[in-house]
Amino acid sequence: MSNQTENTFNENQSKHMTLETKPAIKDQQALTILAVRLRGELILPGDPDYEAARGIWNGTYDHHPAMIVRCADMEDVQLAVKFAYEQGMPLSVRSGGHSLAGYGMNDVGLVIDLSRMKAITVDPEKRIARLEPGLTWSEVANTLQPYGLALSSGDTGTVGVGGLLLGGGIGWMVRKYGLTLDHLRAVELVTVDGEFLRASADNNAELFWGLRGGGGNFGVATAFEVDLHPAGIVLGGAVFYEMAEAEAILQEYARYALTAPDELTTMAMLMAAPPAPFIPPAKQGQPVVVIFLCYTGDLAQGEQVIAPLQKLGTVVADVIAPIPYPVMFAFTEEASKPGFAQYVRSLFAQTLSDEAIQTLVKEGNRAISPQTMVQIRILGGAMSRVPVDATAFAHRDKQVMISVFDTEWQSGNGEHLAHAEQLWQALSPYTEGVYINFLMDEGEQRIHQAYSPATYTRLVALKNRYDPTNLFHLNQNIIPTLKR
Repeated sequence: MSNQTENTFNENQSKHMTLETKPAIKDQQALTILAVRLRGELILPGDPDYEAARGIWNGTYDHHPAMIVRCADMEDVQLAVKFAYEQGMPLSVRSGGHSLAGYGMNDVGLVIDLSRMKAITVDPEKRIARLEPGLTWSEVANTLQPYGLALSSGDTGTVGVGGLLLGGGIGWMVRKYGLTLDHLRAVELVTVDGEFLRASADNNAELFWGLRGGGGNFGVATAFEVDLHPAGIVLGGAVFYEMAEAEAILQEYARYALTAPDELTTMAMLMAAPPAPFIPPAKQGQPVVVIFLCYTGDLAQGEQVIAPLQKLGTVVADVIAPIPYPVMFAFTEEASKPGFAQYVRSLFAQTLSDEAIQTLVKEGNRAISPQTMVQIRILGGAMSRVPVDATAFAHRDKQVMISVFDTEWQSGNGEHLAHAEQLWQALSPYTEGVYINFLMDEGEQRIHQAYSPATYTRLVALKNRYDPTNLFHLNQNIIPTLKR
């Protein structure tokens, strides 16, 4: 890692990690009134649940908020937002706690914890559901599975509904059904003044546009109404290949995946083979190329469609089979366990060129370890056919997303983190934007790269209207012009 990059990374962390933990509550009487009126829980430092309640997915961050409000319903959210605003307290919103930048917690402020808000109602005839933000995507998938329905989401089951839906949702069915936010019908929101409103195509339409990709900048989402789609049994799993053949495998993979039917969504990984029973013992822990796939559609046709991806090179293991859609989350379960220090760098690219593949393989051979992996997603399909200005998600034309992950980087000597950063820097000439949900705390310039100039201008206008004082700033922040 370059000194400049390391200094920037450390400075960004220090914004959240070096504040002295002390109560930031001006009015103790107001605190007492809040505690009495809440239907949920008020958790303070020293309470038995405090240590567990302040935990988040990315163990890089060790925040100590002044108070955590574990909301039971929308009215609790209104009380908490008003309290934070009136007390001038930093405010975080925690859904599943998977924010890469640790924004779901803060130091000396108030945290709105939505993890108790898990109601889900399903109308299987109309294929509509109402989801509360504390649900995780595995909970949603398992609830919908008996109806033969699903909602295309991310690829990790423990991610919360709230954060992913407001940022995008690139998952196992993105080519067939598009982004998760493309299925939003309405969002129920508590704004900075505690007002409750509903945003949809017919009500608060411009806000509805901004909520689909603009993240948590405009308020606290307390429920989502979504359209569902069929998804019973899918053809899913992975093929593991020898790393020595990586360049040829990735070239053929990219060519095929870009032109495959929409029913097929894939991603490739350069990673260390897991200690799984289907991996030969001699290969466990060794670098491999993995092609993950999910085919949703006729299974007989699917077997023909995926066949070319099962013979790209020397196979180490093939674990593709017909499975219920929720089982797809098992493939990312190990990597998504909470509490480990996580470092992620990501970029969109227009295509996966031979030059980019050569860079991936060259740098990947040095970087891949049990801690470090590279993820290559081939996009397109339904995601790319939605007009680019229909929502605030602005990179529908990008065909590829590449991400470099490093886990437990704080526990080692930093060498593998340096290799991960070097790999990402080597890929940076190919970048054409970034996915807002895959950003760490990387500064304002990187947030701008998640949007087109026209999209960002519209988002600032919404921020000026709905949050001019920037109470909702612990996110990938759209800064209001009045705040500058």
